[in-house]
Amino acid sequence: MNRLISRISAVLMSVLVLANVFQPVTVNADSDQKDFDEFLKDKWVEMMERDYTGMHFSVKDYRSMGLEKPEVSLGHINYQEFEDSVTESKEALEELHAYDFNALNERQQYDYRVYEANLENTIALDSYPDYSEMFNPHTGNQSNLTTVFTEFVFYEREDIDDYLTLLADYPRYMDEMLEFTKQQAAKGYFMTDRALDVELEQLRDFVAKGEECPFIVIFNGRVDEFEGLEDDERQAYKDRNREIVLNQVFPSTDKAAEELEKLRGSRSIGDQSLFSYPDGKAYYEALTRKKASENVSPQEVFDYLTKAVTDCYNYTLDVALNAGKADAQEVISTMKTPTEMLDYLREHLEGFPKGPELNYTASYLDPSVANPSVMAYYMTTPIDDVTENVIRVNGTNIKEEDMNTLYYTLAHEGFPGHLYQFTWYYNQPDMNPIRHDLDMIGYTEGWAQYVEKIMLNRSPLNPTAQEMTAMNVFLGYCLQAAADVAVNGLGYDEKTLGVWVESTGLGGIDMKPIYEAVADAPGQIIPYGYGLARFWELRERTQSALGENFDMEDYHLQLLTNGPRSFDTVEEDLKRYVEGKGAELPEEYTFFESERSEGMTSMSGILGFIEKHQAAIGIGILVVGLLILVLVFLLLRAIFRALFGRRKK
Repeated sequence: MNRLISRISAVLMSVLVLANVFQPVTVNADSDQKDFDEFLKDKWVEMMERDYTGMHFSVKDYRSMGLEKPEVSLGHINYQEFEDSVTESKEALEELHAYDFNALNERQQYDYRVYEANLENTIALDSYPDYSEMFNPHTGNQSNLTTVFTEFVFYEREDIDDYLTLLADYPRYMDEMLEFTKQQAAKGYFMTDRALDVELEQLRDFVAKGEECPFIVIFNGRVDEFEGLEDDERQAYKDRNREIVLNQVFPSTDKAAEELEKLRGSRSIGDQSLFSYPDGKAYYEALTRKKASENVSPQEVFDYLTKAVTDCYNYTLDVALNAGKADAQEVISTMKTPTEMLDYLREHLEGFPKGPELNYTASYLDPSVANPSVMAYYMTTPIDDVTENVIRVNGTNIKEEDMNTLYYTLAHEGFPGHLYQFTWYYNQPDMNPIRHDLDMIGYTEGWAQYVEKIMLNRSPLNPTAQEMTAMNVFLGYCLQAAADVAVNGLGYDEKTLGVWVESTGLGGIDMKPIYEAVADAPGQIIPYGYGLARFWELRERTQSALGENFDMEDYHLQLLTNGPRSFDTVEEDLKRYVEGKGAELPEEYTFFESERSEGMTSMSGILGFIEKHQAAIGIGILVVGLLILVLVFLLLRAIFRALFGRRKK
């Protein structure tokens, strides 16, 4: 399906069958391992050669990769495209299943499973085209469209020409998105009015920039930096770009805002949540599997995250109980810029396998092109050159004075988060190129969330501030991910959601903004909350099994080797790893139990002691109460005698 893609991995503001039981339908028993690698490479070539934007962001030099450049176009948006996507994915899945899984080597079996999961997810989700909101400000194609133009890299002169061709294609593509959206709205499918308000504000702010629009400013800067152009050629490119932006892009954007406003209130089936849509439950079940990178149901995710929130809250209480006079609100003051922080993070990668040598830059986004639900993003590096890496920070969501948030956000996007994670895997010599463009978002975002706490524990903050900051992040993402599933997958209303939150021990939380956020962007937060919890759960269980034999670098090597994959597969890998060391991965666990410092007083332990000895404690309280009453009586009698005794005299 030739749809616009954006190669970004962002941090938000808050089934694979095992080899021993898999029985594929083998139609080509003689297919050997070499054939399978070629099959996947051919599929990757097909992906690249039918999607120009996807190819440009996936490879630096398409010729050296043996690729033919497709038509320079933003693609198409219509119902037929979704139908074709499902058909093509089913055909590819049938071709995949023709290979004997058990005849493949270990690395190929990982590739098989990841490709299979991607095809199954595409089939399941693209079967519901009316659920794809093109202009949703948080998850829609419009946000991706903006990123394509602001992050488009000029490797050679041909790329500048292609960029301008794409930019001239902007009005047509916007018109197709609008027409598709109108057809959806006629059936009652449309974003909430809240989401519409945010989208309209973004579109209008973008046009209001005028000559200072990032499409003009960024383009001019990149043309100036490009070597090999004469001055008159540079100016000609700038003039052409400016003309397209002012006379084609802006009018098209204004038109989109006007037409979308006319559709306000078109969401006429069900209430605010996805659960209320006719096939909302089935769609969300498929969305959950994709976003979680695991074959799990919404109910299973909800129950799992409820435990994560409860355990984390109890651990946070214990950290606070043992904090003493430590300043839990301490702020990092030794680093002031994103580059300083990235340099610091890169210098503190103990416990992580060495990655390739590379360069990186980090800068703030122009507010007019910043996704309101994203704090920062990392542009995934091309497969044929991992040396140049880019991170963008959304300054409207991370204020310059909020150094703690900036620090763990850059750990997420940079070291040892996405930048490190992707470049480490892409640098492996036997990686099949198709893995570069397959999606396992629960794994990738989960990893980046997981390392935030590790790097906070290496920050200049005092230990209490480190833990309290990390636990606040953990609680926030897991709580919102659970709310997402509860609202969109299980049908919780705002009141029921509030009752659930109180059951976890958390109280006094206004659930209205959380309810509205997850209703406006279903599934968006799942990879962050569920993936985060999954990585820490697996860490807890492995550390518990190995005890003093737990080696962090060796453990992280198990996670990184074989790349982004299903959590089912990761867990099986860790079971084999632990068994190889003569231990067994336990089923029972408590989040962050291994993180407790020796001698830490436990609030749950105190409460448990009280519950165990409540009878004796009750008698003791009664006795103490009686003694206090006697003392009060004697004190009052003494005062009475002193006052009235003097009067008698």
